Amino acid sequence: MGIYLDNNATTPVDPAVVDAILPHFTSGFGNAASTHPRGRRAAATVETARDDVADALGVDSRRVVWTSGSTEALNTALKGLGRTRGARDQLIVGATEHKAVLDVAEWLAATDGVDVLTVAPRPDGVVDLDALCAAVTDRTFAVAVMAANNETGVINPVGEVAEIARRVGAAYVCDATQVPGKCSLDLGVADILAVSAHKVYGPQGIGALVAPRPGSQFKLEPLLHGGGHERGLRSGTLNLPGIVGFAAALELAQRRIDSDLPRMAQLRDRLEVGLASRLGGVTVHGKDAPRLPNTSNVRIEGVDADAMVVNTPAVAFSSGSACTAAVPTPSHVLTAMGLPTEAAEESIRLSVGRYTTEEEVDRAIELLATSAERLRELNGAA
Repeated sequence: MGIYLDNNATTPVDPAVVDAILPHFTSGFGNAASTHPRGRRAAATVETARDDVADALGVDSRRVVWTSGSTEALNTALKGLGRTRGARDQLIVGATEHKAVLDVAEWLAATDGVDVLTVAPRPDGVVDLDALCAAVTDRTFAVAVMAANNETGVINPVGEVAEIARRVGAAYVCDATQVPGKCSLDLGVADILAVSAHKVYGPQGIGALVAPRPGSQFKLEPLLHGGGHERGLRSGTLNLPGIVGFAAALELAQRRIDSDLPRMAQLRDRLEVGLASRLGGVTVHGKDAPRLPNTSNVRIEGVDADAMVVNTPAVAFSSGSACTAAVPTPSHVLTAMGLPTEAAEESIRLSVGRYTTEEEVDRAIELLATSAERLRELNGAA
């Protein structure tokens, strides 16, 4: 099966999570909207899971709205705020945001006349708080700055971002997809959060929107209509097995975090040091910034990242975000950090995980270095 170093794209479902899910496909199935006993049991299971997810995220359970994942949650948040923004017409987004934020911002600008202002990061990838302070005004209805970047692993100061948004009465929308199981942040400071199960050893196709606090000035219009599920914010039959799996995955991540984090950091550092020792011309992007313990974004000079992916089939890694890997353009995250196009095109993302071993890291170093040397020779860059 090869060596898997693409855990920021998706993770395998933990066996304990699989065990929690399986009964809800068979004997424990049910539609949580049904009023008969089986439906009521399903509804009770959903609410227990909602409490567990809320506890893991540090938020009121009344705010947790089930979605298909973070992309849907972010679309619901930004489009929902856009429809209830009143006289405010400005949306501020970080330049290194996921395309689920940037593309929605572009859509709001094109269809609803929203003035979108993009704030560049510092060279290390962290949001520029001075620039953000200068950007917000009483026209700003929302600020979208992610908690941790999916390509570089750079962690943003969510508390400071929340305070800047609060000063002007804007909603802070935080993409927290990469946080669970990888770092401990106070996510409760955000007005709206997006999270997804498959980044934390849970199933694909389930996530959550953490909606504004009850009684908040911020209101959302739903993205999906048809049944009024989830207090009218997200219609559709609830994914009972997925919801159970999401809660189980977050609970497991909480229990394992003290052991998982240092272990992943050790493997990440081993990977970076090994590549730098084996090859010349290796640069780690965002190395001096706060980073997720599992993520390395590495430039190997003279070697095209896409060619590396193709020529190293025994190692699963990426040349950028999995959601934009099919788009033949350099990483918008790296170019926003000020890297030239050539540097961005020579950068790969490596993300270790819960099941990565030292032996796999050492073998990956050798395989990646061998591919890089071969490609450099072909390019005449050796």
